[in-house]
Amino acid sequence: MSEQATEPADRDELTAWLLSEGFTEEQVTEAFAPTLLPSRRALGDDGTRLSARQISAQWGVDIDLLQRILHAAGRPRTEDADAALYLPVDSDLMGYAQRFLRFGLPEDQVVAVVQVMAEGLSRTVEVMRFAALSAILQPGVSELDGAKATAALIGKAAPLLGPMIQDMLRTQLLHALLEEEVSASERIAGRPLPGSGQVSVAFADLVGFTSLGEELPPEDLEQLSQRLADLARDLAVPPVRFVKTIGDEVMLVSAEPVPLLDVVLQLVAAAEADEALPRLKAGMATGPAVSRAGDWFGRPVNQASRVTGVARPGAVLLAETARDAVGDAPGFEWSFAGARRLKGIRDEVKLFRARRAVD
Repeated sequence: MSEQATEPADRDELTAWLLSEGFTEEQVTEAFAPTLLPSRRALGDDGTRLSARQISAQWGVDIDLLQRILHAAGRPRTEDADAALYLPVDSDLMGYAQRFLRFGLPEDQVVAVVQVMAEGLSRTVEVMRFAALSAILQPGVSELDGAKATAALIGKAAPLLGPMIQDMLRTQLLHALLEEEVSASERIAGRPLPGSGQVSVAFADLVGFTSLGEELPPEDLEQLSQRLADLARDLAVPPVRFVKTIGDEVMLVSAEPVPLLDVVLQLVAAAEADEALPRLKAGMATGPAVSRAGDWFGRPVNQASRVTGVARPGAVLLAETARDAVGDAPGFEWSFAGARRLKGIRDEVKLFRARRAVD
């Protein structure tokens, strides 16, 4: 069967519309998915292709470094510096990278930043693609109608993406600066910040979430994270507060350690009983912390996060600070889990595993 015979019946209508929109016959013929040509143009793809040598000359960046940065962003790498492989937006990316280099950031750190951003945004794009296709591609929609609807959606959404990502990134940077401000102030003063209070903090983390990303589509991963968040919200009754989700992790805080430990044990047990959720691991610490902008900062926050990182699947680990705060409260059984040096924490931390007491 010829390629022409396999084309959809409405391809002629689509082709006529694309030509009227300024695309050439060559562009339409050579495109793997002609329906996406208008959407690609709305995102800045005008058909121009650039080589590494051209981009290098434009921005004055060494070709080897340029290819490292573009490769970190998910773009192809080739031995032929004159091969026209890159889009104009790839050149724009190099412009931003060049400015960071001029600020004095080390080359390896610029590459690392680009790579982390690309990995995070690739997951975002997968979720957005699923949402867009669900909204547009309904049964019986012709290629022409699908192309028009997709182009209209992209045309409206594309201008919002840059400002949205910029504001979200600014929020994350402000949060990091607040965290660093509290940590630095504690180090300089040698004591908790004024206005801080004694709280217990816990994190619960989905086990194997990163590896699941290689098996499940992004929308399924998002549903798992949302399921965990909903479960944590349901269980967190005063004095325990649900603070936030951080990807595959939830954060809880309480001025009273015993109710918090009880909720965390319930949460881990509920995940064990839920076939749709991976297992959880959890960590808890107690100490002075300060609340700012709806979040919590201070030593117990950092310590609880690190303790969670070393917990085994299904385990609830407490730093010695939290174990002492819980004390001899009934309903729990304890086992010593050793002392560990945790990243970002100066002294060794004694760890204790908590279980529900069996009558």
